[in-house]
Amino acid sequence: MEEQTKLSEPEAAQPAGPAQPPLPPPDGRSQRILRGTNLAVYTLVAVAILVMVNWFSNEHVKRWDLTKNQRFSLSPQTVKLLNGLPQDVTFYVFDQKERFQNEGDVLGQYSAASRRVNVRYVDPNRDPALAKQFAVRNYGTIIVAMGDRHFEAQSNNEQGITNALVRVLKQQTEVYFIQGHGEKDPSATDPEGYSGLKKELGNEDDDVKTLTLIQKPEIPADAGLLVIAGPQHDYLPPEIDALTKYLADGGRLLLMLDPGVDLPNLSKLVADYNFTVRNDLVIDQNPVAQMFGTRPEMPLIIKYGTSSITQPIQRSATLFPLTRSFEVSKEYKAGVTVDSLCETTPDSFGVANFNPSMHEIRFRQGTDYKGPLTVAVSAEMTSASEGKPSARLVALGTSLMAANRFLGFQGNRDLILNMVDWLTANEQMMSIRPKPPESQHLNLTAAQMNSVLLRLIAVPLVIIAAGVMVWWGRR
Repeated sequence: MEEQTKLSEPEAAQPAGPAQPPLPPPDGRSQRILRGTNLAVYTLVAVAILVMVNWFSNEHVKRWDLTKNQRFSLSPQTVKLLNGLPQDVTFYVFDQKERFQNEGDVLGQYSAASRRVNVRYVDPNRDPALAKQFAVRNYGTIIVAMGDRHFEAQSNNEQGITNALVRVLKQQTEVYFIQGHGEKDPSATDPEGYSGLKKELGNEDDDVKTLTLIQKPEIPADAGLLVIAGPQHDYLPPEIDALTKYLADGGRLLLMLDPGVDLPNLSKLVADYNFTVRNDLVIDQNPVAQMFGTRPEMPLIIKYGTSSITQPIQRSATLFPLTRSFEVSKEYKAGVTVDSLCETTPDSFGVANFNPSMHEIRFRQGTDYKGPLTVAVSAEMTSASEGKPSARLVALGTSLMAANRFLGFQGNRDLILNMVDWLTANEQMMSIRPKPPESQHLNLTAAQMNSVLLRLIAVPLVIIAAGVMVWWGRR
């Protein structure tokens, strides 16, 4: 038994079959095929990744505009207009072919924002018939056309292009500024004039005219809006009767009343709209306003009502220099809707029975009005006659906020234009308008200029000298 066991051990240790010879090393041709296959696979994977990244970037475009004035972003008003286009709009760019790229950056934003926008570049030398159709006389002209309406953009920036788009979309409105009682002049270019507002209204296709009721107390039939801006004397009864009849027929009135002027007839006119005109001067001692360089008699408004007029400017500040306030009645009046548009801070107060001859202004408990105070209101009165439009009225406690000196302050321009759009039933235009491009200047003294030139010359020379020294050392 032991021998058999010993004899069987070597047999068990032997492999079951013949030994396998080692694999021969791959030859050079096999290695080249393997490397080629790997390269092809890696290339296909890289191409697939690039295609996926390109598709994702096109479907989910995200841009950041870090410029000071948002030069490469469309304003909220432009975006709102493009989203609400009723039909296709074509932007014709008439220029020399080699200069088409100059307008491409701006117009590309319009076409990217709306599929209804089509940008067409036309060389007037190659298509003179189309240039003649639009009365194009200069290279660089941009025409905005929709249906049978078209307007020429006054500039090739967003402000000019959007203004042309507004005029295409909006029917012209006749705006009458009433004169004869010391009101603001829409043509005056002085700091307290209204030439700036007249220009802004013209950009939105409003035709500005003047009207003297004291000569003939009749409102023209085409009057889409009446503006009474800062009268220094009260209106006469025949004029009040003409205004009352105009509003009763569904008229629209923008009323700006300065403090320190006794206006009992005009104040009585608006009493039917459920608010009262106070004879006061608003003083706001909020320290935040002082950061803007304003004085207490120039309230800074940062609190707005829920009206569609003020919704677009909720994050903007407006300035109401030398303003009076209004008291909005809490009692319901049938057919009348009144909204407080702008309110001062709790730190403000209204000096009751104000007159410019006052030498000392301070809060008098029990006499003056404690803030917050309403300095702008809107009111709408539904007509009792079926089919007749409702009357709309906006009242401000100051006429200076729309004057040339203050029109460009923060949200003043957008607020006054939104009021006009609401009054004329052009709510789709209410937004924040595009701002004019700011020119960037670098002002240097002679010493600073010499320092810059020295650095421009010295730095390259130092780099060249260092390179020569390294080359010489290695040599």
